Amino acid sequence: MLRSMTVAGLGGIAFLSMFAASALAETANFNNPMQGPNRLDWCFSWGEGCGEQAATAWCQAQGFSGGATAFNIANDIGATQPTRLLSTGAVCDQAFCDGFANITCTRPDPTQVFANPMHGPNRLDYCFSWGEGCGQQAATAWCQAKGFAGGAVAFNVAADIGASQPTRLISTGAVCDQAFCDGFQSITCKH
Repeated sequence: MLRSMTVAGLGGIAFLSMFAASALAETANFNNPMQGPNRLDWCFSWGEGCGEQAATAWCQAQGFSGGATAFNIANDIGATQPTRLLSTGAVCDQAFCDGFANITCTRPDPTQVFANPMHGPNRLDYCFSWGEGCGQQAATAWCQAKGFAGGAVAFNVAADIGASQPTRLISTGAVCDQAFCDGFQSITCKH
């Protein structure tokens, strides 16, 4: 009984985590999206990549790296509102040409928070090297090593944790296992 409650509880936590992550994403809705001076064509190239591929490529070209999350067709608009293909820039001005009525684009939150960051098997030390580069330099080096080009935008110290949770310097990998060794409680990294 306890096991099934734990599994269900973990499922609920996972669901809430997914919801919280998606709530941090930025979304924008574009009505009658344009490609240059014309309406965006429903297809990426002539008769291919229609709908999702064209919408996602357009969103990404607008800086929304998450692509398209929703879109609707505007049927048979080409004769009155010519459409333009994203792939080649070719224009379709016939009555049968379709475009987009709207596209919803998304991009993930550019930051990510890491609680109790680790460096190898140990907590990340608060300093880049022994007594130098403490705080910002160590946090930024760790974020960049994780692929966050923007480095660290915020961090909190976990003071005097070395005796119970040894820390490791990011510069040399040396371990500090004394009571006075500090680590990070959290680091916020930016893409």
